[in-house]
Amino acid sequence: MSTSSPTSATSAQPDPRKQRAARLQILLMLLVFASPVVLSYIWYFLVHPANGHIYGTLLEVAPLPAANLQDEEGKPFTLDSLKGKWVLVAQDVSSCEQGCQAKLYGMRQVRAALGHDDTRVERVLLLEDSAHVAVGTTRDYAGTHFLHLQGGPLATAFTPEQGDAHAHLWVVDPLGNLVLRYPLNADLKKVLKDMERLLKASQIG
Repeated sequence: MSTSSPTSATSAQPDPRKQRAARLQILLMLLVFASPVVLSYIWYFLVHPANGHIYGTLLEVAPLPAANLQDEEGKPFTLDSLKGKWVLVAQDVSSCEQGCQAKLYGMRQVRAALGHDDTRVERVLLLEDSAHVAVGTTRDYAGTHFLHLQGGPLATAFTPEQGDAHAHLWVVDPLGNLVLRYPLNADLKKVLKDMERLLKASQIG
């Protein structure tokens, strides 16, 4: 009957040094991936603020909850598919009346004014019901993702302290974090200035 030698038993044990090195390597990879966005915030909000202040309301950076969405054709859609881009988001209902139209207009104008950087920004209108948006609206704001909420935590993720998700525009960063909020009647030139600075500073998205 054979027995394991002390040497073979020792070699079968994990090497703590190798384990620590592997964990450190994973941590460094995560830092490399996240650092461009982190540095964007540091540069924008601390090092080079917009004339001493930020126009948008800076939120506590937090990832949006996962959600099952449907587009206007009833096909499934996830916001994860937009990661890597900055996303302008509004929330409303499918009838999309005056306030809703104003948000769609604002998101379209800000994105268009970014010039060659417009491909780095997506637009989303989250809809709280299942009815279709008028064809005229989807045509006028082509390129906007009209997505129907299926309940869940995302339905309340865009509710500010004031309690009205319809009264604001929002910015989601390329990692899927909700980072900025603007009022419905926001000065679009100032929103554009915020976005230009973020895009200039960010190395991803």
